[in-house]
Amino acid sequence: MWNFFKYSLLALLVCSFLAAAVGAAGLYYLIVMVPSPEIEETHINEILGRESPVYYRDGQTKLGVLFEGIHRQYLPYREIPQPFIDALIAAEDNQFFLHFGVDIPGIVRAMIANLRAGRIVQGGSTITQQTAKNLFKRESRNMEAKVKELLFALRLEHRYSKEKILEFYCNQFFVSGNGHGLGVAARYFFDKDPKDLTLLECAFIAGSVKRPNYYNPFLKKNLANADEVRQRGEERVNYVLAQMRRAGVIGESEFARLKATDLVFKQGKMSFAQNTAMDLVKEGVETPFIADTLEDNGISNISTSGARIITSLDYQIQEKV
Repeated sequence: MWNFFKYSLLALLVCSFLAAAVGAAGLYYLIVMVPSPEIEETHINEILGRESPVYYRDGQTKLGVLFEGIHRQYLPYREIPQPFIDALIAAEDNQFFLHFGVDIPGIVRAMIANLRAGRIVQGGSTITQQTAKNLFKRESRNMEAKVKELLFALRLEHRYSKEKILEFYCNQFFVSGNGHGLGVAARYFFDKDPKDLTLLECAFIAGSVKRPNYYNPFLKKNLANADEVRQRGEERVNYVLAQMRRAGVIGESEFARLKATDLVFKQGKMSFAQNTAMDLVKEGVETPFIADTLEDNGISNISTSGARIITSLDYQIQEKV
């Protein structure tokens, strides 16, 4: 009887090992070996950079930009303020630099918290998973779509550095109806360049990435209950600051100082002012000859092509007019 039990246990262990090995091999094949043109940087850049800049004749001074539907201002990782990175990781995924794209303990903690509350109060998705979700739009909520989204996240982790994944994320989160990414958020909420944001402002933007309209003080529907919206924002900022304190990013004294500091919003403009010169550029690229030439070179929409458009206008002369 003992020998039967011993050999059964051994067989079970061997089968479990083989199953794990087969599963790991299959996962490796799907992540590494299966072609995935969607995660190529050229394709991601097409998603993140749907605009075409227009320059004066020097090719350096920007006259304006042609964009389709939404506006973006792409920021490479080196231009993303460290306080924003710290705030984002504290708010959304404090194990980001440690996990492989999926935070198993985080998922378990979220499940326990949700079961205790009897509703969804905490998510277990990582920044990598959120990046995959936002870049490669999920077509449905079925299990197949979710597995596909998970594979995209794992492929991103295999292909890119953590810093590059953060760069993708910081340039694609939604900012009201005005566009996507930190560059737009900094201008929209505070009329600033990202490099000029304070830590408190970084904490607000980082805390609002999942529910921007919920915390947006400028939306018409929020103006009627402005005090409530401000309170929501303050509570969210305080949560982010508390997470940063827990992570050791800020100390107790700075935490207290920031909590006592008022957050001042200043809405900025999201696009270049429309002018006669830009109107002429738009008319020019829409003429049949130019449109057909662009089409022959694989550009069906100049606004989303990322092409650099250089005009014959002189910046100095235009400034004097």
